[in-house]
Amino acid sequence: MDASDSQAAAASARGSSAAVNTLLKRTLTAAAHRARRQAQRVRNDRVLLALTLLLGAGLLMRVWLMLVWRPAFVGYSDSGIYFQDSIDSLWTDPIRTAGYSMFLRALHAITPHLLLVTLVQHGLGLIAVVVVFASVRRCGGPRWLGLLPAAVVALDGDYLFLEHAALSDSLFIFLLICTLYCAIRAKQGAHAWAAAAGLLVGLGVWDRGAGTVMAPVIPLWLLFSSGRPTGRTTASAALALLATVGIVGVYVGWRHAASNMPGLLTSNNAYNFYSRVAPWANCDDFTPPPGTRGLCESTPVSKRTLAVAGEAYVYSERSPAYKLFGPAYEISDVPHAMQLLTSWSEAAIEGQPLEYLHAVWRDTVRLFSSSARSWGDSSASQIMSTLAHGLNHNNTNGYVESWEHILYPDEGRPAHGDLAPLETWERLTRIEGAAMAILLGLCLAGPWLLRVRRRPRAGGDARSGMILFGATALAMLFFPILTKGYDYRFVIPAFAPLTAAAALSAWGFAQRIRVRVAATWAHPAATSRPGLLGRAGLANRSGDRNGQALAPVLRDERERVGALDDRPAQHR
Repeated sequence: MDASDSQAAAASARGSSAAVNTLLKRTLTAAAHRARRQAQRVRNDRVLLALTLLLGAGLLMRVWLMLVWRPAFVGYSDSGIYFQDSIDSLWTDPIRTAGYSMFLRALHAITPHLLLVTLVQHGLGLIAVVVVFASVRRCGGPRWLGLLPAAVVALDGDYLFLEHAALSDSLFIFLLICTLYCAIRAKQGAHAWAAAAGLLVGLGVWDRGAGTVMAPVIPLWLLFSSGRPTGRTTASAALALLATVGIVGVYVGWRHAASNMPGLLTSNNAYNFYSRVAPWANCDDFTPPPGTRGLCESTPVSKRTLAVAGEAYVYSERSPAYKLFGPAYEISDVPHAMQLLTSWSEAAIEGQPLEYLHAVWRDTVRLFSSSARSWGDSSASQIMSTLAHGLNHNNTNGYVESWEHILYPDEGRPAHGDLAPLETWERLTRIEGAAMAILLGLCLAGPWLLRVRRRPRAGGDARSGMILFGATALAMLFFPILTKGYDYRFVIPAFAPLTAAAALSAWGFAQRIRVRVAATWAHPAATSRPGLLGRAGLANRSGDRNGQALAPVLRDERERVGALDDRPAQHR
């Protein structure tokens, strides 16, 4: 290469370097400009600013928890079962679905540290804050309504505890919230969102068997989300149902091919249903099916020591089911054992329906006071203490730790600091008592508070969205009570959709009051004439000057609140 060629190459290199520097400078300048515009937008948008502050506060609380207690809460024995399944086989446990063990395996492949699991779960919690806010925002009404359920997910102490525990709950909550968002998008947009909602329902079933209750909820809501079923809503509902059945079918097929174990999702789930019935069942009041007489107890209900908690009937060696069919964590040698256990439980309910309803009622009371007596399981204080400190309250659980050390041998020494601030915060933010009563009351009244006279304008349907959130919350609250028994751990996933439903209902109630006050101001007699807010309305009565003057105000008000209809049926 001669001197001229070298000079040309050097000049070309300098030109290329200058071009790259110019491009990089322009890119960074554009990025900085976009960042400044976004920051300005956040500062000018109070709702967005509030959401940002919620995320910031939630992030700080999670960082503090990570520093105080590492790598995770492992006091609950279920954590050891998930660890064991991640090591031995996904299908080792015959009573739980394997989705969370798959989740642990996937993260273990990235790095074998439990700390990563905790970090990911906290990250999913923060993403859920944005998703639940966006879900409520798409339902119509003021944008700030979404901040209420977002605040629950971001700051509620129960959510923080579950995100920090090696349990399936935080993943299930994330999948549930994303399911609701996709369902709302499916009502307003493409059918792909319906398929996504069905897929997420199926993944929720992979994670926890209790997720099966959402399999009918989502398709039914999509079918009737616009009132009477239409071709579009029918297609969305069918697509969501097919996606759910398909993904659950994949799980069932995989499980049978890999393990050849009996049952569909699990082998021994009948033990859970049995624990709902066994504490109060009296074989004198019904005829036990053949082969189940050994499940009967001669001890009066008031003197049964196992009846202190239904969970004891699942795992205690003194349980009649344990003696007859073997432990719940093993496949029984008795042919058709789970069918026999299920048939006995069903016969007890059919023969003692009032006792069953009484048991359900006692557990329902615990939604408002988790420490009330019933045949259910852990209260709020018990579950939180067990998560962090173990059954013996010594910050250890030998069974869990033995499997943890096998799965995460290089985790390092754990850090167990002072959890008193978080425990106090959890008690302060716990949703029970009056708070639960108000939220449930608004949830049940929502369909009437948000009743509309005409189809809402495009951009949102608060009543339809409220029904979705409310139905989800009620399913999450009562499905465990009806089929297994109360456990505060099973109540927590309902908090976000319950708060969302209550927020929309409260807004509808406020708008009704606002319309009524405006009408009363237009003419005082409106309070005694139930039909004056009908189609014509008081403001249009001839000779009423105040009404004529306020007619545009009332008309605008009706338009703004979605024409909330409080007329009696005879005036419609």
